[in-house]
Amino acid sequence: MNQLFDDDTAKVNPMGGDRKYSRAVRVPQYEPSTDKPDIHSLYNVEKYNRLVARIKKSSVSEEEKKFLLFAASRHIVFTYSRIADYYANSEKEMQELMEESALVILDMDDAIANGYVALSEKMQQLIDEEKERDAKAREADKIMREQMALAEQKEREAKEAKKVANKKKKKKEEELENFMAEPEVDDEQND
Repeated sequence: MNQLFDDDTAKVNPMGGDRKYSRAVRVPQYEPSTDKPDIHSLYNVEKYNRLVARIKKSSVSEEEKKFLLFAASRHIVFTYSRIADYYANSEKEMQELMEESALVILDMDDAIANGYVALSEKMQQLIDEEKERDAKAREADKIMREQMALAEQKEREAKEAKKVANKKKKKKEEELENFMAEPEVDDEQND
């Protein structure tokens, strides 16, 4: 797998420079059984059936029931190892329908034909766009922080310059006052 990311012709490593997690993708090579399992062993509908019963007994509107019934189907649990065995021992038409439903994905051509790869490419495009927006936002944030730091530095310099100017002004005022002050005359010297 590392070869995939080291190859100059390969796509950019999707995990960036992160080496914390494994990049190994192991696609299991399934050896189908010659025994065709019972079709009812391919799925478990216990939770689905409980939800359906509750939905049907509920007092929600018919449209809400329809929606909830669709949503309840997410709770049907599929046993993919048995599904693969069933697929391997089924007629061609059943196999094609199982492939179209993505119950099995045999090869890239099937995945492309059924739209699963296009979906994956679209998701990658969205991820890339999000990364680009994040990078731009980080850059804008960096520029803003730099500008704020520069403004704070200028403000500190202006305050320091003002202090220095005030000290000079005060010193000149004191010198002027001392110069303008009448010298004290000692009365004893004038007599």
